[in-house]
Amino acid sequence: MQGSVFETIYVLFLMVYCCFLLLVSTYTILVWKEAYAMVDVLTTRLHDAYTNWTFRPADNDNESRLTLSGLRRIGGLQKRNKIAEKELNKQVKEKYLYQVKENPPPPAAPLKPRPFMGLSCKNCTPSSRNLLVNRARENSNIKNILRVDALKANNFLTRKFCHIVQAYRLKKYDFPQVSDTVLHDERLREALQMATTKDLQDMDKADDETYQKQLKKNENRAKTILYDMRSTLSDFLLRLTSWVMYKVLPCFLSSVVAHPGQVEMLKKAAESGVPLIFLPLHRSHLDYILISFILLNNDIRSPLVAAGDNLRIPLFGFLLRGLGAFYIKRRIDPVLGRKDIVYRAVLHTYMMEALRAGHNIEFFIEGGRTRTGKPCMPKGGILSVIVDAYMDGTIEDALLVPVSINYERLVDGNFVREQLGQPKQMESLGSALKAIWSVLNSNYGMMRIDFNQPFSIKELIKTFHIPSRSPTPEEKEIVSNGTVPPLFKKPKLVSQPSTASLYGTDVVEEKHRKLVDSIARHVIYDCTQATAIMSTNAVAFLLLNRFRDGCTMDQLVVALDKLRAEVDWAGRDLGFSGDSLDVVNHALDVLGPALVRRDKTQNTILPVCMLPNVIELAYYSNGMMSFYVVDAIIATALFTLLPDVTCSSQLSEDDIIERSKELCDLLKYEFIINKPCQTIESVIADGIDNLKNKEILTQKEILYTEDEKWSQRVAKTFDDDDSSSGDDAAPPKINEPNLQFNSNTTTLQHLCFLRGLIRPLIEAYYITGTVLHKLVDRNVTEKELVLDIMEEIKKELHLGSLSYSESLSVDPVRNCLKLLQHWQVLESHTQDKIRMYYLSEHYDDNESLKPILIKLCRFKTPLNNNK
Repeated sequence: MQGSVFETIYVLFLMVYCCFLLLVSTYTILVWKEAYAMVDVLTTRLHDAYTNWTFRPADNDNESRLTLSGLRRIGGLQKRNKIAEKELNKQVKEKYLYQVKENPPPPAAPLKPRPFMGLSCKNCTPSSRNLLVNRARENSNIKNILRVDALKANNFLTRKFCHIVQAYRLKKYDFPQVSDTVLHDERLREALQMATTKDLQDMDKADDETYQKQLKKNENRAKTILYDMRSTLSDFLLRLTSWVMYKVLPCFLSSVVAHPGQVEMLKKAAESGVPLIFLPLHRSHLDYILISFILLNNDIRSPLVAAGDNLRIPLFGFLLRGLGAFYIKRRIDPVLGRKDIVYRAVLHTYMMEALRAGHNIEFFIEGGRTRTGKPCMPKGGILSVIVDAYMDGTIEDALLVPVSINYERLVDGNFVREQLGQPKQMESLGSALKAIWSVLNSNYGMMRIDFNQPFSIKELIKTFHIPSRSPTPEEKEIVSNGTVPPLFKKPKLVSQPSTASLYGTDVVEEKHRKLVDSIARHVIYDCTQATAIMSTNAVAFLLLNRFRDGCTMDQLVVALDKLRAEVDWAGRDLGFSGDSLDVVNHALDVLGPALVRRDKTQNTILPVCMLPNVIELAYYSNGMMSFYVVDAIIATALFTLLPDVTCSSQLSEDDIIERSKELCDLLKYEFIINKPCQTIESVIADGIDNLKNKEILTQKEILYTEDEKWSQRVAKTFDDDDSSSGDDAAPPKINEPNLQFNSNTTTLQHLCFLRGLIRPLIEAYYITGTVLHKLVDRNVTEKELVLDIMEEIKKELHLGSLSYSESLSVDPVRNCLKLLQHWQVLESHTQDKIRMYYLSEHYDDNESLKPILIKLCRFKTPLNNNK
């Protein structure tokens, strides 16, 4: 019986194979037949054109015509000319070869070294900064991961099937399953007992039988959660996927590049024996697949990847699970508002046991993909588990690896629908297949990944937990340079913990939350600074902010040259090279005609600034925002301080810093301006120095009298006296104008350009403030409030009171609502999974809202105030 079944299967397989060969043969015959028919048509048309062609000379002599014999004579002349040209080229070539033999070749121009991005912070992790980096590899050129070096192979089969050989030779790792260990963990047992006790309190029962029944129910639920969550990382599936990726990725990506020095750094870190915690910025669903692909093909253990449970769809969910994904819920609290103790305990214990078993971990510290092209504020939930694992001794140490990722064109498509207020479309098998088919038939350019220098979480926590003491003379020098240890001087702009963390205050104490938040913000800042600027980022940025009304190709090339020089001077890396004209043409092709219009007849380029296209173009432009954001904030502050920007005026540097700090506080949920180990004042002061270098601001020399100089010397003597009490208030400073604003056409153009960078955000915040009056004496759902604000922005855009269409975006509106909650203007609560907003008691009338509106619209200066 069994033999007959195998025979039947074998016959069916042969039939399917024969049908496949028949289809392929038929298709090939039809294609060649059509090709031959096309060749016949072309041949006939060329022969007709050759026989009927006549030449009319320039003097319009109608009697002078070239006949067929004349054409033959011209053909013979052209043939003789080609022979003569060939002889001349041969003589030149022989002469050149003689010169090469007699004279030494000229020295090759040295390659410009690339900046080595992603070094760890020298203030927070000085020991880690001196480890793992091979200084000889810092200036190495980037490498395309998709290229397999098969030319060195000795045999034909190895060269022909290089990708299969590459997948076969990969280093094999054991990936232990920890599910059974999790179910028997003592901490999980205690959490289940705690959850059972609370359930009995809600049911108002206390008998032992009910307790055991509820405990069994929670145990079964914990087991179900664990098996839905767990990863089934498979070495075979990793190898198979590696081979598939080598075949599929070149279909839509021109290259996937990384720095060899950074990969070598990761290899050394993997040999240290401590877990690697990869913390990438999240832009695409392709991120975690590519990271695992690169690590696998460089013999680095593939990590377990925290993925949202929305990706647990048929087929793809199984494949991702086998590639290392473990699924977590986006929102893990139930409808009644109680904390889901069972789910939290299972997730916490699973990650703890995975770390103890030697697994590497990868999770996206932003929580989800960025919808705007700017990094999102960090979510500290999973990071708090890593910190807790170190604090309680589960692991001796862990190396945090920030990862910066950027694409020339976003593979997942755009987020325009979501930014216009429409709900997110949930992933499904059909949508996934449709998206894959669309991707395979498109060009997405290049993808760049930068692995930052791994740093020890043990060292970082020790740095953040230095006991309070007076700074030493060496540390005072560090303070004077603007970088201070966080315990010596607390930044005035205190960062707020994430409100959407997986863990609440009932899991970790406030001190622990602040520590985790500081680490998370540091990682986001490091990733942002190390992210390479792609060609589409640079071109979209210039078109949207410098040439919004269009420009010629020459103007765009000149502007790109200047931009490249500024980025190079600042030590940032570019994800492209070559002539700027070629870079612009490539970027325009990748962006496509939906975002950029090209008029080849008039040689002009025009960005599409109408909705909804401009929102997608702004996504690529925002990749440059981290480079200019400080200058943009200072420029906007200058417009509010200067009564007339067309006239040269005197300003106080302290006034500029204070006004810039107000704007930083306004945009605290949009950008991470400074690292936790930096003061915001020092960052703004550096930005002012940058404007001084550009001669927009000039340092005014202040002449002091002899008595004033003597007073300053006496005051300095008292300041340096260590015996003086540190609690005494410092004498007030005299706020004198010490800067000269130099007004000219170039200055105004540059300041208007900088102000325009954050103008869409300011407009969105202003309109959000004007809608607050609708909340007086009423509660509104989050969806209804956001839609009201979006409708108001549309109305103002139609009336012309707003200048930037990209102001119509959901993300800035939501961030403004967070800010208003931080200012205690708004309050919210969740009811039946719906968030409700309402004004706090002190602001629940129109009169009390006026100061808030004034504060929000302070930086919305008229665009024509420079005229």
